[in-house]
Amino acid sequence: MVGDRPGSQDRSLLMNRRHFLSSSAAASLATVASAASSAPTLKVGIIGDTKRGGYGHGLDSMWLKMPGAEIVAVADPDEKGLAAALKKLSCTQGHADYHAMLAAAKPDIVSIGPRHVDQHHAMILASIAAGARGIYIEKPFCRSLVEADEIVAAAEKSGTKISIAHRNRFHPALPVVQK
Repeated sequence: MVGDRPGSQDRSLLMNRRHFLSSSAAASLATVASAASSAPTLKVGIIGDTKRGGYGHGLDSMWLKMPGAEIVAVADPDEKGLAAALKKLSCTQGHADYHAMLAAAKPDIVSIGPRHVDQHHAMILASIAAGARGIYIEKPFCRSLVEADEIVAAAEKSGTKISIAHRNRFHPALPVVQK
């Protein structure tokens, strides 16, 4: 029993603290959800390439679980891949060319999923030029420091934020491994 352990708190105190913590967490989540629902929905455009690295490690479907984000368009040059992505993402606007998708959908955020690095530079610059406020991109980011410098300069000029999908960077197991 918890209360029987040396140095432990009284069981009723633990229950009250648990109730307080769970109530506080629920209230915090309700506040965040309320703020998200009153904030404008961010339009997300997904760029994939079924035959050249697909959609990364869930860089397409993760947006389905993001409050305040709505997938408005998908681009994939592969006809079957595009059809599958549209179905998977419950999206109706599909394009074979990402330039056309960027122009038509005008997304706030662009998620760039192909894993082939030779495509990233052009996709990022096109997204910035189209007015994207944020870009979430599969790694590797780009091929060279020259490409990186061009991307960073364009992003700084436009105010576009770029995030690279290093999903394990904040994985809870990493501190344990380091220790």
